[in-house]
Amino acid sequence: MPAIGWDSPAMTRRAPLSPLGLRLAAAFVVVAVAALSVLAALMVVGARSGVSDLVADVHAEDARAAAVAAAQAYERTGGWSGADLAPAVAIAARGQATLTVRDINGRLLSASTDELAEMMLRMHGVQFVDTDRGEPVHADVVVDDARVGTIELRFPDSHLPTPERQIRSVLFRNVLLGALLAVAVAVAVAVFVARRVTRPIVALTAAVEGVGAGEPGVRVELSDAPGELRTLAATFNRMAAAVEQEDHLRRQLVADVAHELRTPLTILRGTTEALVDGVAEPDDGTMQSLHEEVLRLAHLVDDLHTLATADAANLHVRLEPVDLVRVVASVAELARAAADAADIELRTELEPALALADAERVKQIVSTLVGNALVYTPTGGTITLHTAAETGAAVITVSDSGPGIEPVDLPHVFERFYRGTTAQGIGSGIGLAVAHELVAALGGDISAANDPDRGAVFTVRIPVPNPEARDH
Repeated sequence: MPAIGWDSPAMTRRAPLSPLGLRLAAAFVVVAVAALSVLAALMVVGARSGVSDLVADVHAEDARAAAVAAAQAYERTGGWSGADLAPAVAIAARGQATLTVRDINGRLLSASTDELAEMMLRMHGVQFVDTDRGEPVHADVVVDDARVGTIELRFPDSHLPTPERQIRSVLFRNVLLGALLAVAVAVAVAVFVARRVTRPIVALTAAVEGVGAGEPGVRVELSDAPGELRTLAATFNRMAAAVEQEDHLRRQLVADVAHELRTPLTILRGTTEALVDGVAEPDDGTMQSLHEEVLRLAHLVDDLHTLATADAANLHVRLEPVDLVRVVASVAELARAAADAADIELRTELEPALALADAERVKQIVSTLVGNALVYTPTGGTITLHTAAETGAAVITVSDSGPGIEPVDLPHVFERFYRGTTAQGIGSGIGLAVAHELVAALGGDISAANDPDRGAVFTVRIPVPNPEARDH
């Protein structure tokens, strides 16, 4: 199955937004609209307040202008008697206000009627508005620095002068258009972000479904996705590769176990049928052959059991200072009889080495490596066990004078049930995998290489004890 990417044809054929994308986009739009609504409301309130202040200033200016006109009329007649207040009325009418004039004692001198106001408004080309009046605006009439009276203008309650009305209309229209434009931009950005966030998730979901359905080779290509999703895709690809590897190993395990069981079971079946039918005699040779096949089956079962327990070895290791010289020497002593029987020289080159490990697990590791060397070392060959101390690690080396490991097999020697091209059916392919698991459980590492002078070399490095580890 090809890699699934968020820009692959399989993804582009899907709906523009998944349900999750729609919810994310809706959430983004709601947040944006809420923020814009608050901003628009603040702008409207500010505009109202600004225009109201402007109108108040205009009304105050009209009142002062009317007071000046009244003062001029007062000066021309030398008093209020016979004073012509028409200019002051005209100024008031310009703002559709009514004018009231009082003398210094508060006595009413002139009050414009609605007819007079309407006439003055018509003279200025303004339609008279019969409406409720607001609070009066006062201004003192001053002549020669002396207050001689007071004027009072009462403007319509809901009336705005034309310039101020235009300013308010422009402000409200701009606020509305700006809000609509901002909402459109918010929707576009929300859709873009939601698609960018959700399409990689949709691709991952499709890949997970593919893995769940057992499709091989499912991978996700999200190199252009946001950082966290790109990391998630890389993690998924590693997981998918691990799952495929485990599935391959499982299938290989079944095939290898079936293969390993088939030969001894076939021999046992054929021999026992021959004994039952009387074709073969139960002599020592026949019994020995049956016994060897039973031992072969038992060894295979033991290997399988060891591999299973090695998977959980980190749960059963007891880390403590271990003298590797003593452990390796004991393994060599146990293997010496088998080496002598095969005419193989078993050498030990043991330098002091102290490791933080589990003695039984180390013994199991070395025994596996020595047993493997005994299988591949020819008659008259040599197996050498070496211990040494390095900076931060204690080292065990098991080398032999056998044919070595084919270069093509070196990367795979520690894989389960892997048997090299020169194995020719020898062993079950489990021993080195067990050794690898045990070394990993001890916090060390194991490697395989070929000696330049011919033969295989296995090197085990185990951490050395330190005060903190010893206390632990």
